[in-house]
Amino acid sequence: MKRKLFDDSLRLNVASFGALFFFVITLWSIGLLDCMFEVDFAQFRWPPYVNVRHQVIREILGEPSEFLYYNDWTNFRVLISPNCQQHRLTRKRSLLIIVKSAPHRLANRNAVRSTWGSVKQHENYKIRTIFVMGDLDDESRFRVGDTLQAEAKEHGDLLVGDFIDNYRNNTMKFVHSLRFAKEYCSGLPVPYVFLVDDDYLVSIKNLVGEIDKHPPNERLYMGWRFDTSPFRLIFHKHRVSLKEYPFSAYPPYISAGAVLLTSQTVKEMYLAVQHLKLYPYDDVYAGIIAYCLGIIPQHNENFHFWSTSLEDISMVKAIAVHGYNSMDLIENYKRVL
Repeated sequence: MKRKLFDDSLRLNVASFGALFFFVITLWSIGLLDCMFEVDFAQFRWPPYVNVRHQVIREILGEPSEFLYYNDWTNFRVLISPNCQQHRLTRKRSLLIIVKSAPHRLANRNAVRSTWGSVKQHENYKIRTIFVMGDLDDESRFRVGDTLQAEAKEHGDLLVGDFIDNYRNNTMKFVHSLRFAKEYCSGLPVPYVFLVDDDYLVSIKNLVGEIDKHPPNERLYMGWRFDTSPFRLIFHKHRVSLKEYPFSAYPPYISAGAVLLTSQTVKEMYLAVQHLKLYPYDDVYAGIIAYCLGIIPQHNENFHFWSTSLEDISMVKAIAVHGYNSMDLIENYKRVL
């Protein structure tokens, strides 16, 4: 009898342990264990824990930084720069469009070049469109050759940073875009800068109409706003560990697919990058910069992040719409004319 009770108790304990183990593994796999140890966003601070806004104000006023730079701009090398000849944008009304692309997305770049990226003047605004990306990896260069050099020579509109192009390096594209906009062709800052992905349909007319509402000295950071938390799912491709980001939420940020900035915001963000550790997601990193500077991201529903049916979106007011391949972009461009 005692033996039977012992065996029953052992089986019960094994079953309980198995259930507990399965429960813990489930919590771990869906990220709930991480969520239990997150730091409340109210305690948000970002390395190297400098008062970024104070340092940026000092530098705008011509005073030296009180700290060594965490990110020295000299370390962000450029391999290919856009041609500056006959492309000056020093007028009061000018717009620089920087399209985020990748080496293999030539079809999308050509679609942009032949549609909304071909617009050089709208009303009294002078417009320049360029493309930012990283370099080819060794395997790709061996397979297709140094195609970027040939493309740059033909079009003069490539900004290629000294880093391998991949998804986790999108933040590098963002910082290179900031610097190019801030130091555009060694001239004066460009009054307005539009950062956009190469799969967006853009209405230049509506974009200029929005720009007209904002003076260049406004601290403008506008687009489709997100208020989200990090993905903690263990097997999610955007999984973020507590080591990478310990807080329970992200600062508000604008989708990196389409972002409108003024020269004032570009200047402040450019200076702030020197004092803020990089983060692999470019839109979140821009949100971190804005949060540390006290710049509020402005939501604009006319910067369409995504739609289940692109045909359902009216282009009467839309500024930028996400989700077009190269052929669709060319075919639908007539909708914005």
